[in-house]
Amino acid sequence: MTTLYQKVAEDIAQDIQQGVYLAGQKVPSVRSLSKIKDVSISTITQAYALLEDQGFLTAKPQSGYYVKDGANDPVTPPPVSKGSTPSEVEKGDIISMMLNAVHEPSSVNFGAAIAHESFMPHHALQTHIHKTSRFQSKQVFNYLFSPGLESLRRQIATRMRSVGVKCLPDDIIITQGCSEALNLCLRSVTQPGDIIAVESPCYYGFLQLADLLGLKVIEIPTDAQQGISLDALTLALSQWPIKLIAVSARYSNPTGAAMSSEKQKRLYELAQKFDVNILEDDIYGELGFNQSINSVIKTFDSDDRVMHCSSFSKTLSPGMRVGWCIAGKHHDSIIKAQTYSSFSPASLSQYALSSYLESGHYDKHLRKIRATCKKNIEDITQLVKQFFPSGTRISQPKGGFILWIALPEGTNVNELQGLSLQHGINIASGAMFSNTCEFDHYIRLNCAIPVDEQVKQAVKTLGRLAQTCVDKIA
Repeated sequence: MTTLYQKVAEDIAQDIQQGVYLAGQKVPSVRSLSKIKDVSISTITQAYALLEDQGFLTAKPQSGYYVKDGANDPVTPPPVSKGSTPSEVEKGDIISMMLNAVHEPSSVNFGAAIAHESFMPHHALQTHIHKTSRFQSKQVFNYLFSPGLESLRRQIATRMRSVGVKCLPDDIIITQGCSEALNLCLRSVTQPGDIIAVESPCYYGFLQLADLLGLKVIEIPTDAQQGISLDALTLALSQWPIKLIAVSARYSNPTGAAMSSEKQKRLYELAQKFDVNILEDDIYGELGFNQSINSVIKTFDSDDRVMHCSSFSKTLSPGMRVGWCIAGKHHDSIIKAQTYSSFSPASLSQYALSSYLESGHYDKHLRKIRATCKKNIEDITQLVKQFFPSGTRISQPKGGFILWIALPEGTNVNELQGLSLQHGINIASGAMFSNTCEFDHYIRLNCAIPVDEQVKQAVKTLGRLAQTCVDKIA
């Protein structure tokens, strides 16, 4: 719950960001603002202290509070990426190394894109786990073969209507998280040696799967706000025998980019023109800050070429391992492949999540987590602006809970990662999101953690360590 002094601080911060108070300008005194706002002097004192901590104000002894230099500066997003020609994945070892680092003991998790337990409705889920295990013990302790629990598939089909996807429960396959959904879909349409197109940067899981399946990857120039370049994709499709386009239309990992509905439709029509499949990863799709994007690429799919994948890992529980895919004409082959590999996700997880969704509490939970993620992104962005080296560029995600940050070119992020781990801070290196070296000076920060004093100090420390690495650039 927002306290009064926090509300006052938010109002003043908004005025600063909108240019009401300019850099170097003195803001109203504590006493005068307490009269203007009709609140106590203590409230204003706390609000100003918070704004100073957030990097908006600086205090001058015997003079008052002034807007800090740079507080009005707009956030500069990372530039459009360069892309690449088709190549075999050469960063499998780097990705594995980065993932191992994620599991190193640390006090602040900026590395793994996993929401803190306080973001998840664990108590409610426990209630439904106990309920289903008690009253449906025969079912939850038995096998539940692919395509998965019908009542859960019905709930997902109903939710897909909100983005204009008219599917039936029988069109949905429950999987062990989104990762299995992506794996099954990619295996169903590719052969070793095939070329797949991905965003640049892209979700590292696409690179891992390409490496595992012997595929070549072509990275397409991507804007950190608007998503993949359709002009560059058109050129690539005309030059190379691309088999599949792997993309996230809503809140891509790691950039947070989002495509408009119009651009989603144009991407689909482009795939139609060149007769290629689309693998759509929508795992952050329900975490949009303003919910203005009410479609996915699958919305426009009239010939079953879009394979849509998602899960509840980012919104409810990563450990329950429940995802799904809508695979269209590849539905039967994916069921067959899943049956001979994993059968399906755990029965208890499916029954418990179905029960939770039927309770009607999910949308209320989503509203809460969206607001929290948006606030965290704003708070950590402001801290990065204040404490990171000059020239740092920061993404402006429209959903999800990760920040994509470009440090000055030449920064040794591998060194930064090692130093940060020594201070109990875990980060994700940009190198793991591309098969090129373009993002070796980038980092990704997980913001789905409580922004308390420990986290604020961690950002300050990370900025100081980053400056140390920048100072070593010749």
